[in-house]
Amino acid sequence: MHLKSGLQPLVLFASGFWNTAVLSGESLSDNSPFINNTTLDGKLRTVYYDVHNTVKDSTLGAWTGGLSLDLSSSLGDIVGLGASFYSAVKLYMPEENAYSYQLLNGDNEGFSKLGQAYIEVKLPSTYEDRSLSFKAGRQNLRTGLISGSSSRTVPSNWNGYNLKGTIGDLKVGFALVDQMSLRNQAGFHSLMNFSREKIDYIIGAEAIYTLQFSHERELRLKYRNAFAKDFLKAHNGDILFTTYAGENLKINLGGSYYQTQKSGRLWEGKGWGGSPLFDDKASVINLHGGMTAGSWHFRAGVSHFKAPSSEKASSNAYTPPGAYYYDFGANTHGYWDINTSGYAEDMLYDGETTWMMGLTYNFSESWLKGLKAGYSFHYGSGMKVSAPGGHEIAVAEQEHDIHLVYAFPKTVLEGLKFKLKYGLYRNDKALQKAIHKEENDLRVWLDYDFRIF
Repeated sequence: MHLKSGLQPLVLFASGFWNTAVLSGESLSDNSPFINNTTLDGKLRTVYYDVHNTVKDSTLGAWTGGLSLDLSSSLGDIVGLGASFYSAVKLYMPEENAYSYQLLNGDNEGFSKLGQAYIEVKLPSTYEDRSLSFKAGRQNLRTGLISGSSSRTVPSNWNGYNLKGTIGDLKVGFALVDQMSLRNQAGFHSLMNFSREKIDYIIGAEAIYTLQFSHERELRLKYRNAFAKDFLKAHNGDILFTTYAGENLKINLGGSYYQTQKSGRLWEGKGWGGSPLFDDKASVINLHGGMTAGSWHFRAGVSHFKAPSSEKASSNAYTPPGAYYYDFGANTHGYWDINTSGYAEDMLYDGETTWMMGLTYNFSESWLKGLKAGYSFHYGSGMKVSAPGGHEIAVAEQEHDIHLVYAFPKTVLEGLKFKLKYGLYRNDKALQKAIHKEENDLRVWLDYDFRIF
């Protein structure tokens, strides 16, 4: 259900929920296991996006408010129920902004929705070294390479089935989904390709195994995949070694190999922002590492991408190279955690080698306890733009990112958290002409988490 104003559904939901709760409390005993195992959590969020494209001299974004209410209950250790209500309201949006950058609905107005409504069956908690959970229905879901998103006013949600389990140091998961409600949508919709043809379903699986060694060393092996029927299939593998070299010194080193491939006739059309799709297969190899020394955290990475596309420039336009595509439909989200990607630009073109270096400081030992501040630099080169006339031009791109996170002290405003991200993205002239983009990307969140009961 789409509503022009988000205020009316907020009031109606709050009133209806309160009446239900009162009637339930009057009619059921306090000793009812259903009531005793029921929780209602919430989040109030205000978020501001200001994304300015210096090439087009245009700005996208808005200032919005959001409400999330998450209700869960269980009957003993085995069966559980869950539901979530979300609402987004427009607080301010400049008239010259054509698009809210997925903070609001497609018409740049607020909306409300029942984002989650699921039943869960679990293995009893008496099994100490293993767990198993099966959910069916609308849910927040991150399994394999099937991912949700919580970076806008309200979260995105999937409809389908999700199985998660652990046996000792092994974690496994499997999911099947057939509908999605995006972070700027009120309802649930069929999965679509770029030409608005239906994708029947997506399945995804994962397995994560951690080997523990002496002296607090560990080796984590991770495998994830996803298959969108007749559209795309992908496999991701990652290995990470972590060791401590002293009381306050932690080091991790790892490598990843990701691959995605055409899976049928639905892989056609144009990708993100009208960019060409890779012809058949794309891959990336990534080396990454980090070091934590006291309050400082240093991280670095390098990636090399292959995503060949046969599409060439027309007689009067520039065409960007093919790009690695990690979603599984035009209206879906896919998991992406390559650390060389920036806030404003992913930097994943065919032939591109991308470098990243970043530094974060945690003020936990000062009077600014709760504050984290960081900076990272990203640089990509080696890709080629197809120019009019048939020749190719080598191009490069770079991005400077800063982030601030402040969790307010428990003694002051427990549950309140501030976050800011800013990305300054620049590129060569030929790449500008191909993608029509350079950006100053500012994103700010203020969240308040609370529990009603």
